[in-house]
Amino acid sequence: MTRKTKGKLSDQVPIHFSASHPLRPGNALRAAQQHPNPEIHALLLKGIDFAGQQKYSQARTVFDEVVRRIPDHPAGYLNKVILLEVMSLDFETPVPQPEFDKLIEKSEQLAEHMLERNPKSPEALYHLGMTHSYVAYYKFRDGENWVSGLKHGLDANSSLVDCLEADPKAYDAMTGVGTYKYWKSRKMSFLTWSPLVDDDREEGIAILKKAEAHAVYTGAQASNSLIWIYIEEERYNDAIRVAQSVLKRFPMNRLFLWGLASAAEKKFDWRLAREAYQRIVQSLDGEVLERRYIEVQARAKLARMSHHLGDLETARRECDWVLANGRFDLAPFTNDGATRIRRRVADMETLRAEIKK
Repeated sequence: MTRKTKGKLSDQVPIHFSASHPLRPGNALRAAQQHPNPEIHALLLKGIDFAGQQKYSQARTVFDEVVRRIPDHPAGYLNKVILLEVMSLDFETPVPQPEFDKLIEKSEQLAEHMLERNPKSPEALYHLGMTHSYVAYYKFRDGENWVSGLKHGLDANSSLVDCLEADPKAYDAMTGVGTYKYWKSRKMSFLTWSPLVDDDREEGIAILKKAEAHAVYTGAQASNSLIWIYIEEERYNDAIRVAQSVLKRFPMNRLFLWGLASAAEKKFDWRLAREAYQRIVQSLDGEVLERRYIEVQARAKLARMSHHLGDLETARRECDWVLANGRFDLAPFTNDGATRIRRRVADMETLRAEIKK
């Protein structure tokens, strides 16, 4: 990186499938992030839509076609990076390397070349910022290289802020900036008594709501950020509203179903939470190569929600399923994923004892 860093880590959440508000045909104005070639733009929307449906193989094929058509533009490489992150988050498996590293390197390199030709290009600043935001997310989620993650986060926020300065209507960049503003304030809330530290949480939420309404490519990513921010703020009804809105378009998307279930569970709406966990189980298809990770988690939650509802027959059945299927090789999963599976199995052992009383 050669650009001067201006900000702090943008806590990106890798959800990148929405085009609910694309620019209308004939509009002379074009968003900073939208590719100027209508055919490429349509391909990007198609790939993003496949990702939203969790048709990952088809999404990859589309993004490969974008790379083939515009090999000197970062858009195809960046969207493949995002797709790998989404799959990693969905399956709780590490991102595949060295493919991930090569895509990151290419996306950054091409965005830098665009900036060399035009140092104030909003399009280049957006792609550079988003590339670094996904590296930052990977480093922090991996938990092994926080220093590198922080550097990429600083670079990401700097580029996205510069993008907005060059184009105040760069709504896709707002997704990253709004998320950063909220989590920066949230994580540093113990310092908000100081006149040197601002509380930007509400501003971050407001920026994310703009992105959610108007972003060309990252509307659902903004929605996902808002869901978990609302859960953090204990605004569970708002989190449920946002999740249900996205699920109207992608009804079986597990990432939003987890958000819906988590918010419902937090507000003790056991019935809504159980319904969401049931839909997660129903969503499993051939794209999920190892389904036990997702299924064990969801069925354990089904057992707990059923127990809360007094449905002991379902609670017992789901509990028994988890205990019969919950012990398998956890090496392919992330450390967090493996820990969650162990926790769910232990909870089911506790639940079985509770049911027998």
